[in-house]
Amino acid sequence: MDLLSYWNLRERPFETTWDTRFFFQSRDHDEALERLAFLVEEQTMLFGMLTGEIGCGKTLTRAVFTERLEARKFRVVTQENSAFRFNDLIGSVLQNLEDNTNHARTKFARYDRLRQAMERLHAEKRHLVLIFDEAQEMSSATLNELKLLTNLNGAGKNFLTIILVGQPELRDVISKLPPINQRISLRFHLNVLNLEEAGNYLRHRLKVAGHLTGELFTPDAVEFAFQSSQGIPRELNRLAKLALEFAWLQGYSEVPMDAVKAVINDLQRHHRPALVPVS
Repeated sequence: MDLLSYWNLRERPFETTWDTRFFFQSRDHDEALERLAFLVEEQTMLFGMLTGEIGCGKTLTRAVFTERLEARKFRVVTQENSAFRFNDLIGSVLQNLEDNTNHARTKFARYDRLRQAMERLHAEKRHLVLIFDEAQEMSSATLNELKLLTNLNGAGKNFLTIILVGQPELRDVISKLPPINQRISLRFHLNVLNLEEAGNYLRHRLKVAGHLTGELFTPDAVEFAFQSSQGIPRELNRLAKLALEFAWLQGYSEVPMDAVKAVINDLQRHHRPALVPVS
């Protein structure tokens, strides 16, 4: 019997995918979605910033947020990797908005083409939302040049909202750039899960994957995994995936603390320092 049949699952519950079905809406993630929705619905703010520790679900939160926006009201363009010059970023945005941008190569030509694209969207009563993920990788020069895009909002017309998504160091970078810092109207930082949320997180993913109740991890296994992962969803996923496989191979009827402990010991033997040793 394979792993899925053994645990009565349709699919694997702890894979590292951006599948929004598996999105777990903790208190922080819920508030992040509400604030981002307010930011774009208001259409009078220039910049928003979403930060969080590595593995806390920023990208999945962003994916859920964009998925929920009404296409008839918003046009969303996401730059997955923002470690490029301003001109290249604008070129990438234009490629998403237009079929042919080959003849717009200079910064000013692309800026003008973007203005025209935004005016067309505005005429359709649609608001442009630009999301730059991994924004901590942007150079100071590129971040400063982003303020040029806010000049496209004028004469009482608001054409776009810019959202920066990144790791905690993005906050420090922005704080040293007054032209951008002063334009950010909304800031939110995603925190790690607490113990209760970690248990609900595991149950949620198991139920989405097909388990009837999601009750496979014993309470002490949940607590041990939470402590070791420090409540970081990505680390919790990794532990849960391996513990589920270990318990299957051992023929357990549920996933006990011993399974989690065995996985942690094995990871530590192989020099994976992301996990915190738990006595």
